[in-house]
Amino acid sequence: KNDLDRQALLRMSSKEGKAEYKEKIVEGHVGIAEIVTKFCTSIEIPLEHFAMVCPRLQPRYYTISSSSSVHPTTIHITLAVLETEMKMSGKVFKGLCSGYLANRKNGDVVRVFVRDSTFRLPKQVERPVVMFGPGTGIAPMRAVLQERSHARMAGGTNHGPNVLYFGCKSRSMDYIYRDELEAFREEGTLTELHLAFSREQEEKVYVQHLLAKRAEETWELIHERKASIFVCGAVRMGADVDHALQDIISKQGNMTREKAKAYLDKMQVAGRFVQELWS
Repeated sequence: KNDLDRQALLRMSSKEGKAEYKEKIVEGHVGIAEIVTKFCTSIEIPLEHFAMVCPRLQPRYYTISSSSSVHPTTIHITLAVLETEMKMSGKVFKGLCSGYLANRKNGDVVRVFVRDSTFRLPKQVERPVVMFGPGTGIAPMRAVLQERSHARMAGGTNHGPNVLYFGCKSRSMDYIYRDELEAFREEGTLTELHLAFSREQEEKVYVQHLLAKRAEETWELIHERKASIFVCGAVRMGADVDHALQDIISKQGNMTREKAKAYLDKMQVAGRFVQELWS
């Protein structure tokens, strides 16, 4: 009913108001309840209409971080609890799903569902797997290493090399699964472990930088030994790894950038280049 409220809502829902909407609503973590009870209190709408315009809560997808062969009756997930200070109130905003899960206790029941994974180990077990899983992107890579370790221990399977690129800000703060990764390396399951701790030196180092330094070795794994490449993590990291791989294929394979991209696209179609990314 208030003209100022109406104008504010129309402005932020327009193309011109996108920046304001992002700053005040998205980055301010302002929900519908706060809009109608604190900021635009003159809104009057029948309850059934209000329920119809409220968006449904979307499911949150987490990649399973355990092997069903090793843990047949349980599922492990790896997540970071989102916590950030709200600009307007100064209160701490917690991610809806990550905060909810973090507060669960042993014995609590939650609603979950499982869908098929996009990551598939090569049927030819002698083929290498090159993995990029910085931060919580380590989740499917942990499952892969558990599966290959189990197959190796149970049946003596001589699988191909497993190469992992892991990154985080600092080894003392968020080097998750450190003991497990080092154990996999000691037992021979993890052939190479390349670590990028971005804040431990003056110049930031990420997984794509380590990849670029191993161009010749990576090309041999990809081209000669038909390695599969798995990437999990942030969209920007995925794009940087994709770019670095195209550079390697172009230079080491002596082909144009366009042909290098086509080479990587062909790997993707064959299931040898799999990315699971989030923004």
